[in-house]
Amino acid sequence: MNKLTYTMFTSFMGNTFLSIVKIVSGFLGRSISLIVDGVHTFSDQTLELVSISNIRLKKTDKFKHFLNFFLGIIILGLGLSFIHISISRGVIIPRIRLLAVSLFTIVFKYALSKYLMEKGRLYDNSILVNDAKQSNNDVISSVIVFIGLILTSLSDKFEYFKYADMVTSIIVSMFVIYTGFIIISRELTDLYGVKIENSEYIDGIRTFILSNRSVLDIKDINVNKYGPYYEIRADIVLDNNLTLKIANEIVKYLEYMIRKQYKDVIIMINIV
Repeated sequence: MNKLTYTMFTSFMGNTFLSIVKIVSGFLGRSISLIVDGVHTFSDQTLELVSISNIRLKKTDKFKHFLNFFLGIIILGLGLSFIHISISRGVIIPRIRLLAVSLFTIVFKYALSKYLMEKGRLYDNSILVNDAKQSNNDVISSVIVFIGLILTSLSDKFEYFKYADMVTSIIVSMFVIYTGFIIISRELTDLYGVKIENSEYIDGIRTFILSNRSVLDIKDINVNKYGPYYEIRADIVLDNNLTLKIANEIVKYLEYMIRKQYKDVIIMINIV
């Protein structure tokens, strides 16, 4: 297990623990918002599974795309279902002791988010950085739940505060729906790809290739984005006086340097 996969596995286990704590505590403490927050953490865990599969499996693996897409549909459906449940269950006041549990989950998730961001920058990995940003949404949702629990604890003094748990559960359900949408859109992008028209990005690659004196011209260059990865295809013209062995070595060198300079890149250079 390399360091990147280990970091994702650590985050996965942390999210699993946090999700169980929230859901079990929510059931025992009669808080629908804390249960939904646990589902939101589970959706973060699903994002980790998607990220790990993007690294461990080939992007052309159809089963991977189907599984991740299906997980996104489930997350989206759970978010919509909890909105319905929150409205239909009526008003139930959560137990006051849940405030301590909610505060613990905020601190734990914040530490996990910082850990992912630190490792993402250390390894210069966009997947970890994006997952860290997504984890920040879980911190925000946990803070919303915490505020909701405080308000419901004051419902004996302010009557309308008795609806706080219901309202916060609906708000957190929207976070769950958003996460499901992110997973679905990521897989669709990963499967079908998006053509990159960013001239600055393409011009940078073109300039680097032409900086090699043996490259006479670039006939064509295409860049497509599949999930977190970029696929670069370039057709180049080399000096006719070069031997086949030297020409292949130049291509391998250019591909190596581009992969080194541009992270999360799949590069294919053809001689025409």
